[in-house]
Amino acid sequence: MAGAICLIMSAATASPSRVAADPTTSPNLSDFTCAVPVLPHGVARSSSSTTKLSGPAVSALTGGVARHGFSLDGGDLVVKPPRRGDVPLLSANQAICGAMASTGGLSSSAAQGVAVGYGRVSVAARFFPAITTFPFAGEVASKYPTVASFRNRLAWVVVVHTYPPAFNCPAESAPVRLVPRPSDHGYEVFMIDARTGADALVYREGGPGGCTAGAQVPPNLGVAEESVSVPWTLVSRDPDGYSGTIAATVLPCDQVPSTVLVDQGGPNVEVRVTRPFGPPCGSPESIPIGLHAAVVTADLPAVIGHDPVGLTNLLSLPAPAPLGTSPVTTSTAPALVAVDISTNGQTLELAVGQVVTIPPLPGAQGMSLVLRSRPTRQSLVR
Repeated sequence: MAGAICLIMSAATASPSRVAADPTTSPNLSDFTCAVPVLPHGVARSSSSTTKLSGPAVSALTGGVARHGFSLDGGDLVVKPPRRGDVPLLSANQAICGAMASTGGLSSSAAQGVAVGYGRVSVAARFFPAITTFPFAGEVASKYPTVASFRNRLAWVVVVHTYPPAFNCPAESAPVRLVPRPSDHGYEVFMIDARTGADALVYREGGPGGCTAGAQVPPNLGVAEESVSVPWTLVSRDPDGYSGTIAATVLPCDQVPSTVLVDQGGPNVEVRVTRPFGPPCGSPESIPIGLHAAVVTADLPAVIGHDPVGLTNLLSLPAPAPLGTSPVTTSTAPALVAVDISTNGQTLELAVGQVVTIPPLPGAQGMSLVLRSRPTRQSLVR
C-alpha cells in the first residue's frame, strides 16, 4: 500500500481531549509546534526487499489509534492498541514535530516513509535506565536525561526505515553478505508519553551487520532530546578577524556547543542546543560561546544576522530536480578534503589552501577537527 499520511499542513495544535490537563504533567506545547508536510506512509511489501518503510508498522500506525499490535526483536519492543478510554493529550502532528526535532535522527529517513499512531507501548526492562549519552570523564551524569522504565505506557509512536549500520572489515577479502531475517524491518522508533509529552525514547531495531556472514547487530535504546535554536548576542570580535565571542541564553539542562560557525549560506548564526522534552528545567542564563567564520580562510561578516529561534524542525524532504538539469554550485571557499575511517593509514597530498575535514572521533562527541594547509602556517581548529 503506497500512499501518504494526510496530516494537516499547518502548525500543530493541541487536539481536543476529555482528560483534564494537570499543569505539572501536561505537555510543553512549544516542544511540538512545527509545520508538517505530507509524508509518504510506506509500502506493504516485506522490508527485506525494499528500501521503503514497510512491515507491521505501516498497517498498524495510520495516524491515530493503533489498529493492531506488533513487536520487535522477540518482544523487546511491544506496541498494542490503546485501552478503552485512553485519550492522548498530543496530536499526531505534534508527535511528528517532536520526532523530527529530536536528536534521534529520524528526519533523514522520512522520505522513505513515516508511520505514526498511539497505543500501549512497552520496552524490555534490560534497556533501562536509558540515558541520552555517556558522560565524559569529570562530568555530572545526573545532568543527562534518563528514563527509568517504559512499561504499558500510553504513547505516540513514530516509525521510519533505516539502513543497516556500516562496518569496516579490513580482514575480509570479499564483501560480507548481510542476510536479514524475516522479522527484520529496519525500524527506528520514536516514542513519547502521550499524556505528559516527556520520556522520549528512540529504539533502533536489531538487524544484519558485522564482519561475518549472517552476523546480527542487537537493538539499542536511547533517550531522545529536542533540538532548539536559542537567542544570542555578540560580545566581542578577536583581532584575527576569524573568531569572536557571543553570549547565548540557555537553560541549566541544555547541552550547549562550545563553538558555533557562521552559516555557510549567509551572514547569520544559529546557536542550537539540545534539551529534554518536558517543562523547563530552570531559569534562563547567559553563557559565553566561541564564534568562528564559516570557513577557516574567511573573516567574520561585518554584520552578523540572527537565525530564527525556537524548536528546530530537522525535517527536510528533498525536492526532485527538473528533468535534464543538474545542481550547480559556485563557491570561493577553499576545497574541502573529507577524511574518514576508510582513509586510515593513507598519505594525503594537499594543495596550498585546501582544508581537511575530520568527522567527530570516538570519545570526542560534538567536536570536529579541521586542518588548514598554508605555506606559512598550519592551524588546527576545534
